[in-house]
Amino acid sequence: MKQFIKITILGLFFIVGCTPPSGGASPDAGPSLSPEELAERNMECDLYISFAMTNYQNRDYASTVENYNHILSLGCGQRNAEDVYQWMGRSYIELSKLDSANYVFKQGLKYLKDDENLYEVAAWNAGMLGNVDEKIYFLDQWLGLDESNEKVLEIMSNVYRDQEMYEEQIAILNQWLKVDPSNKTANAEKKAAYSILGKDEVDVDRERWEAEPSNVKYGIDYVKGLLGAGMDAKGVEVCQSLLVYDKFNTKVLKLLGDAHLNQYNDDLALEAYENLVNIDPTNYDVAMEISKIYTNKEDAKSALKWAESALTSSGNSGEAMFQRAEVFYSLAEGCTGDALSFWDKIVYEIAWQDYDAAVKSGYYRAKTRRDFLKENNITNSSDWFMRPDNEREVTPQGDCYSWIDRSIKRK
Repeated sequence: MKQFIKITILGLFFIVGCTPPSGGASPDAGPSLSPEELAERNMECDLYISFAMTNYQNRDYASTVENYNHILSLGCGQRNAEDVYQWMGRSYIELSKLDSANYVFKQGLKYLKDDENLYEVAAWNAGMLGNVDEKIYFLDQWLGLDESNEKVLEIMSNVYRDQEMYEEQIAILNQWLKVDPSNKTANAEKKAAYSILGKDEVDVDRERWEAEPSNVKYGIDYVKGLLGAGMDAKGVEVCQSLLVYDKFNTKVLKLLGDAHLNQYNDDLALEAYENLVNIDPTNYDVAMEISKIYTNKEDAKSALKWAESALTSSGNSGEAMFQRAEVFYSLAEGCTGDALSFWDKIVYEIAWQDYDAAVKSGYYRAKTRRDFLKENNITNSSDWFMRPDNEREVTPQGDCYSWIDRSIKRK
């Protein structure tokens, strides 16, 4: 028994110093014990485990370390590894003894090679010590347990990014995206890394889509990047490929219309947008876009048709009301000669009514146009003075306006 006590004292000195003495024994070293002595030792280890756990819960970290040191001095490091090393190391962290914690974590990982929690806290502690290489080592060992572990993949990505190791970060991000190709964080990080390295961010989405061309969602992300980069012709090409897999996909049709419109191909844009609305008649945003195109083409009748469709499907939204006002305003602008005629003013007044309604619906973008028309372009009492007395309400007349079925009351 004296020999056992001697070994205990040596083991205690070894752990308290946290750096193993030259030629020193491991915490599990000791003489061969008889069954009775082994049972007695194990009981003592279990008792001190209980003491240490209570100390840790009570935030008495110095006593926690003292009790764990005693357990290790008894030679129970391997037997009680799961109960000792992580919490002993965490206690050292709480005591701001990060070097000691680092040594304890390394000792524990000799026995607990599959302990994810121990790798995680060891990596964190190494980072706090500024030892990046060691942090990466612990993370790499942790990842080796499960290469699909998104938590450690994200941590490793952040470490490489913070160290400006962008090629290494991209390699980890590629691994992450194999696990979860739709992960927004991984995609955003990869695009940022590409940008820093002078690579085209759009290539991130291209690579993902080309690896799975039938994945329409990936293709949509790619097209969005193409259009954002002004690569509209390529966007059209990709959209057409995607429609082979899903010809009724309204997102693809919208992007196809946008790509054509960006290239001033109004007729092709109209074709895509109108196909979309045929599939989804409630899409008033696209109906308004169609109305705008027809307005620019000076086809007021078609523009009005689609503006009114947008009004119906949007529940008379202020934005759709504004677009209908724009149709009448553009028509009057195109038909007015050198001087405003009475019928020009009537059409401007119809536009003014819609601008006013848009403002009252909360669409304040219409306010400037509404106020301008009121001051300059709509009828007043002097305009009506020369009209027949029995003319209480009129609809627009003339070659430009006779098809309009709205009316203005006499002032």
